[in-house]
Amino acid sequence: MRLGAILYTMGYGGLMLSLLMLIPFVMAFWAGEGSQIGAFGIGLLLSFFISGALLLSGYTARRHQARSVELLLIMVLFWTVLPLLAAVPLLGASQIDGLLAAYFEAVSALTTSGGSMLAVPEAEAMPILVWRALLNWVGGLWTLVFAVAVLAPFGIGGITLIGSPLLQHEENAPLSSRLGRPLRRIAPLYIGISFVGFIALLVTGVPIMRAACLAMSAISTGGMVTQSGSLAASMPLLSQWALALISLIGAISVPLLLLITLGQRVSGVFRDTEMRVFLALILGYAVISVVSIGELTLETALLQAISMQSTAGFNFVPQDGLATWPIVWVMVPVLIGGMAMSTAGGVKVMRAIILAKDIGSELGKLAYPSSVHPLALEGRRLEESDFTAAWAYTAVFILFVTTGVIVLGLLGLTLADSWPVVLGALTNSLAITNHLDMPLGYAAMSDSLQITIALLMIAGRIELLILMVLFTSSFWRYMR
Repeated sequence: MRLGAILYTMGYGGLMLSLLMLIPFVMAFWAGEGSQIGAFGIGLLLSFFISGALLLSGYTARRHQARSVELLLIMVLFWTVLPLLAAVPLLGASQIDGLLAAYFEAVSALTTSGGSMLAVPEAEAMPILVWRALLNWVGGLWTLVFAVAVLAPFGIGGITLIGSPLLQHEENAPLSSRLGRPLRRIAPLYIGISFVGFIALLVTGVPIMRAACLAMSAISTGGMVTQSGSLAASMPLLSQWALALISLIGAISVPLLLLITLGQRVSGVFRDTEMRVFLALILGYAVISVVSIGELTLETALLQAISMQSTAGFNFVPQDGLATWPIVWVMVPVLIGGMAMSTAGGVKVMRAIILAKDIGSELGKLAYPSSVHPLALEGRRLEESDFTAAWAYTAVFILFVTTGVIVLGLLGLTLADSWPVVLGALTNSLAITNHLDMPLGYAAMSDSLQITIALLMIAGRIELLILMVLFTSSFWRYMR
């Protein structure tokens, strides 16, 4: 294993955090927030020093060929180690009482999960809220880059770059190209959509700093807010729709968004099978919610359906209405989640389609054993390996949910509270639990519960199966 290439990549990620950290530092300095200046100043010094050291130590190895195991390890280290740098400024928050709580908040923001230690966000200084939103934003960008550069080429869990030559790569590409090329293609689009979303919120009546924070949290489907309570009470209706639509775009597959920017007609995008199923799930969920839940308008139901299907987890239901919804019904859309290769979490719509096709084929064989059922998705024939990968991911997901519930139960959390938390963490939709009727907030949980939930959020963001690779003997032989 070439450690230099890994160190260089980690340094590059740390440098991105350092540059973003300058924004809240300048805000704190301008506002004269003494505690914030100190927290962000220390964070800047540490992140710049550590990132610079990593970049210099691995500079000569940056153009070495990217190996599969190294790419997987880099992905794991990004989500586990870099939050330590991001956590330092959060120690200046009044509702965060230690490094572990700050690490939880940083992991939740970077993995775009949205679970928060800040029960009352409006009580915090604006630099803290901006920093959380920036972590949400850059975490969404990293998610897209890793999805394109690592997950899809390896076909992890059945997710592939079907019909998308735009993001293909050479097998012998160096590490700098393997990760850098997707970053250069995706970043302008990601930044552009974020800016448009910010302008949309601004012109519909949202204050400038709040609009910036919400736009970054929405495009990354992170769901972190600047005020507690329902958004229906603090935002105009047009602003709510703008926020929901930004979340919807964040949950759309990035190859489809890139096709639009290259001139393909939008109508062609809506012929995509995964896109149609994704939109159908949102509409179906909204209609059923209106029918089954009293005093709920179709407009509110659509807003909330988009929020949950995209795993953003914003609360658009007036007052505390969302807390009265059946918990199972709340968790159904976040379990499926958004489209593959998007910032959204969940099992992903593409995997759900593959599994549904396989189940339908097997049921057809029961009726006609000698029949042949060739299956295809977007013009590509689905092979046995596609079904095996999707079922393997499903099995590992169920294993992690079961194990997580048992572990949280042993650490003192009740079954009624533990399974939504585990499911929310593994699907990176923990923001929705901030609005549910849970007697124990994350800040009140023990250190062992906080670190366990943080690890579950990381596991969900790296698609679970990569963790299984880390427990194989071949991986450790390679590491030696």
